[in-house]
Amino acid sequence: MNANLLLCPPRFKFALRRFGRAPLTILDVGCGNHSPSITRRWFPQAQYHGADIARHNLDESDERNLDHFFALTPQGGGYDAIPDGVYDFVLLNHVIEHIADPAPVVKAACAKLKAGGLIWIAFPSLRSLRLPHATKGTLNFHDDPTHLRVCDVKEVAGWLLASGVKVIKAGASRDWLRWSIGAAILPFALLRKALTGRLSAFGLWQVLGFEDCVIGIKPAGVGA
Repeated sequence: MNANLLLCPPRFKFALRRFGRAPLTILDVGCGNHSPSITRRWFPQAQYHGADIARHNLDESDERNLDHFFALTPQGGGYDAIPDGVYDFVLLNHVIEHIADPAPVVKAACAKLKAGGLIWIAFPSLRSLRLPHATKGTLNFHDDPTHLRVCDVKEVAGWLLASGVKVIKAGASRDWLRWSIGAAILPFALLRKALTGRLSAFGLWQVLGFEDCVIGIKPAGVGA
């Protein structure tokens, strides 16, 4: 398990530490870019439900790993169709920055947790406004024209607390393996930018602090 934890995506680490490989019920809000197959690799026994405004970058393998899909609207609608109080693990991985008013979406996502369930929310940090612009990928907040809202860990943590969810982490996303890889890549990436004007965001999120996250747990006895 320790080797697996070292290699797995940061968004799964808290859930793996808490639940191991137990058969979880997972809700992945923003499930594009092959997230069903990636999630299934780390939680092979899970009941996996995805929710998104479109089936973005999902291939046949992803569709096989998707037990149910909930259609959402860009304005934050569609959550009423998702059952409350049934999910062990809810993810909003780089979702809320694409919504002009994300507070109701976070509140709706918290309602989907069962008692003892875990929620992961990740988003570009305030620091990302000051980072260099990438010519490949996203490093500065403005590199993605679909970003609508700069969120802050304090306000996101406040939305969880107002929904009866205990905050167990709020701040910069830290994964030491990926930070170390980024630290090794960074000098070469900056040299390439100086020589060619091109900069790839690959491997640089952790070392430059692009991502913040808030993680919460729904205590026993808290209603949906």
